[in-house]
Amino acid sequence: MRLLIKFTQIIIVVLFSHFMAVAQNIVADTVIRQASINSAIKFYDQALRENSHLYNGNEFIDPFERQLLNGHAYFLTDEWQEGFIYYDGQLYENVSLKYDLFRSKVIVEHPKSHQEIELISEKINYFGLSDQFFVRLLSPTVGFYARLYDGNVKIYAMHYKSTQDNLTTKTKTTEFLAKRKLYIFKDEVYYLVNTKASALAVFKEQKTEIKKMLNQENISFKKNKEYALKRMGEYFDQLIQTQ
Repeated sequence: MRLLIKFTQIIIVVLFSHFMAVAQNIVADTVIRQASINSAIKFYDQALRENSHLYNGNEFIDPFERQLLNGHAYFLTDEWQEGFIYYDGQLYENVSLKYDLFRSKVIVEHPKSHQEIELISEKINYFGLSDQFFVRLLSPTVGFYARLYDGNVKIYAMHYKSTQDNLTTKTKTTEFLAKRKLYIFKDEVYYLVNTKASALAVFKEQKTEIKKMLNQENISFKKNKEYALKRMGEYFDQLIQTQ
């Protein structure tokens, strides 16, 4: 009887070991297969990006290449920033981008050749970089606008740069000046706002409540206009939802 029990135990151990080995092989095969699939998808996406018509535009020629500069023409930095762009009906992600604020042009870097390519503005619906979402609008003037808030009202910032020649030294230097226009889009009208009073005037009936909110939250319109406008848009939506 003891021999039979012992034999049964041995059989169970052998079968269990075989089952575990088979299971491990299945898991290993599954992991290898999934890794191969992921690698193939990554390779396909990379090949698709490299050969896409996103990189078939004109080579970007820097108009300030031979000049002495103070600053740069780009949004935030003249270094490449990873972002996304919806171009000619196709969304492209993990793209190296620069946004030229002087000429209002978006530039991409080819992932292989590193060539700088200037995109056709009319084919761009939107793009994003450095936590900012830009959309192309036809009004109030044609161009790219950072969308700060998207609700019943919309808040936009149009960033741009101008230049001036600095003649204080013997050598002429071109200096870039960063500028910005802020808009509230309400009731199908774009309102250019520069002051707290001009922004509050857009909201009319809710003016008193919104002004009170800004005071309660210690929000200085003068010190941080973009954040103040964003909060005004958010609070306006809260107010009309409770009415």
